[in-house]
Amino acid sequence: MKGNIGKCLMVVFLLAVSTSAFAGPYIGVAGGGSLIHDSNARWDGGANNSVNFNTGYGAISSFGYSSKGAGRYEYEFGYKTAGIKSTSLIDGATVDSTIYSYMANAYCDIKNKSIVTPYIGVGAGVLTGQMKASVAGSPTEKISDTVFGYQAMLGAGVKISKKFTLDLSYRFQSAVTDFDFGTQGKISYMSSNVYGGLRFNF
Repeated sequence: MKGNIGKCLMVVFLLAVSTSAFAGPYIGVAGGGSLIHDSNARWDGGANNSVNFNTGYGAISSFGYSSKGAGRYEYEFGYKTAGIKSTSLIDGATVDSTIYSYMANAYCDIKNKSIVTPYIGVGAGVLTGQMKASVAGSPTEKISDTVFGYQAMLGAGVKISKKFTLDLSYRFQSAVTDFDFGTQGKISYMSSNVYGGLRFNF
């Protein structure tokens, strides 16, 4: 199953590369809801725990190039945050999680005669995961780790003027390995994100 997914993502990337003829740069911003999937965590050397997250929010900014063909390429910075429903990992604590992402993305725009351009895309880069635990009467504790990550995108651009494109997308993001907080423990990461935003075409 994983092998087939990898092959599909590679086809998307090669299709985008094969049609590259850069037409111009763009910048973009977007934001919306972020749902971090239930995670497996091993905390302070204890047993494995299932960690549940509240629905959070996220935002991204990007700089890229659109081609005359189907290819579109960009660098993206992302921010996501969500609180943890379960506090059994750290008794009596309020725990918040934050993910910073630094991604290089390739898209295949499915161009047509309408103002709506569907697209699919893939990205890879690094993710920094941070957890912050607050306990009444004690200093706030922060732990973080950086790992490799990847993402897949499905969405559509709606041309609202010569310069502006409304961007609506679903984005799945995952870490290749668990975030490792040393003696504090490890936690896995995957998220589903629904964003709306704007692209400004130069």
